[in-house]
Amino acid sequence: MATAAPLTVIGYVRVSTDKQDIGPEVQIAALEAEAQRRGWNLDLRREDAASAKSLKNRPVLAGVLADLKAGRAEALVVSKVDRLSRSVADFARILDDAERQRWGVVALDLGVDTTTITGRAMAQVTVVFAEMERRRIAERTRDAMAMLPDDVRDRMRNGGRPRAPLADSTAERVQELRAGGASLKAIADTLTGEGHTTPTGAGRWYPATVKRVLDATSAAVAEG
Repeated sequence: MATAAPLTVIGYVRVSTDKQDIGPEVQIAALEAEAQRRGWNLDLRREDAASAKSLKNRPVLAGVLADLKAGRAEALVVSKVDRLSRSVADFARILDDAERQRWGVVALDLGVDTTTITGRAMAQVTVVFAEMERRRIAERTRDAMAMLPDDVRDRMRNGGRPRAPLADSTAERVQELRAGGASLKAIADTLTGEGHTTPTGAGRWYPATVKRVLDATSAAVAEG
């Protein structure tokens, strides 16, 4: 009975240029050990890239994916999944491409190995849980922001710039449009189009910004 030919795999090594959190030697050692254990033909590719937030501006990885698509290798292997990307969407896209183009993805730290049935299931579970955690973080961030005072929240959203006094002409224009029956969105669009700046100095108005101006004006009238 003929013995199956060993898989040709590409081991991708990403080295952070701003923070050596996982050195190349550690990644290479892990990949070489796994290749020896499983009898792979290992083709190592190294890239110096500061960020793994996305797949952009990473020519070595682009070349790896092109070779896999062309059938010059049968699997992509990394020591840790964050060597590929910290973006759940990007990782999911890589898995989709791998399935469509018939090559495998192996991430040693997570036990993800789409060259096996069990590994493919693990990959899907990993993506689902990573997306769930991303949404939980976003929800906690929104909840925390909602508890902040308006002025602090506005400064955070506006790069730390403080509120500036709203021009009297802008406040009057808001009142005029509202008195004419315009919706918050219509007022926001009109103010943006007319070049009025918001209390934080931005040029783009939103319905929530208009509402805050109206509420502040009503409060000032009540106090007066």
